[in-house]
Amino acid sequence: MTRRLLAGTATTALLAAALTGLGLAQPALACACGAPAPPAGTVVTVGEEHAIVSHDGETERIELVLDMLTEGADTGLVVPTPSPATVSLGDPRLFTALDKQTAPTVEVVEDWWGLGGDGAAAGAPPTVLSQVDLGPIEAVTLAASDAKGLKKWLAANGYGIDPGVQDLFADYIDRGWSFAALKLTGEEPLDGALDPVRFEFATSELVYPLLLSQASSRPQTVRLYLFGDDGMQASFPDGAVAGNVTWAGPVTQAALAPLGGYLTVVEAYFADPASQITGDLTITSTGTRPDYTPIVTRTKYVEIGGLPMGIAIASVAAVFGLMLLLVIIGGIVHRAGERRRARRLY
Repeated sequence: MTRRLLAGTATTALLAAALTGLGLAQPALACACGAPAPPAGTVVTVGEEHAIVSHDGETERIELVLDMLTEGADTGLVVPTPSPATVSLGDPRLFTALDKQTAPTVEVVEDWWGLGGDGAAAGAPPTVLSQVDLGPIEAVTLAASDAKGLKKWLAANGYGIDPGVQDLFADYIDRGWSFAALKLTGEEPLDGALDPVRFEFATSELVYPLLLSQASSRPQTVRLYLFGDDGMQASFPDGAVAGNVTWAGPVTQAALAPLGGYLTVVEAYFADPASQITGDLTITSTGTRPDYTPIVTRTKYVEIGGLPMGIAIASVAAVFGLMLLLVIIGGIVHRAGERRRARRLY
């Protein structure tokens, strides 16, 4: 069966405001596919989120990379999944291949003139299904039947979840989803990207968990890399298509070939996540192949002797023009003098 892949990038600015008079940071709000969960009093900033999600008809695989900046050495992330996930280290080479695959066409424009341009009540606690140590990451897979119990467990284990995000847990629990709770641990605050983390779980439908981003008070940008036999699209539960195509074409990178023969890149910007993000995204085929490669224009300055070529040529031409004019004027003056001398002789 043809494998399909979706990858998302959400660029978020999640600097939490300090609580007035207390000097404590609020928990960071949701990023695209999950909720950052720092300990109380810790500020976490998510610069970029990259996720690759593949599906073989039975099992979905998400490979997630976060570029994070934290004040403390510990922070975490909670990701909902339709069924319990197995968590392991991912393959960073896939992200490198995606960068090469989706590189824009570069057009060079020569510039000869130098002009420029360019706290919850007690409830049923979740069941810990698995726990794995991945070096700087501790991953726990949870099955929850009660939102209050899940909130209490997360708080007791150092996951600071924004109240707006917590309110959305019940939706996933009602649908029978599970949660993968990641805790980034280390001796120093995190500043940069971690290696990919892979989530694998059973599902019959290719989905991308986006609902938690509804709680974000900041705009969200999501980039989806969609693989299939033809063009692909991402849609909300009401059928609304998310984003615009920013790249589409046959797959040429060998590392990406097992994921599908055709790649569609969709980018969506949500200025008001609360009203624009209405649920998780489902991925389907469009049945067409709308090849599209963006064009980036770069200026190449043509110079000689430190001067723009056009100015240099114009300057030389002006000098030669002046010399020619002087020669012409000299010839006219000379001929006029010759005529005057000839009249005197006669």
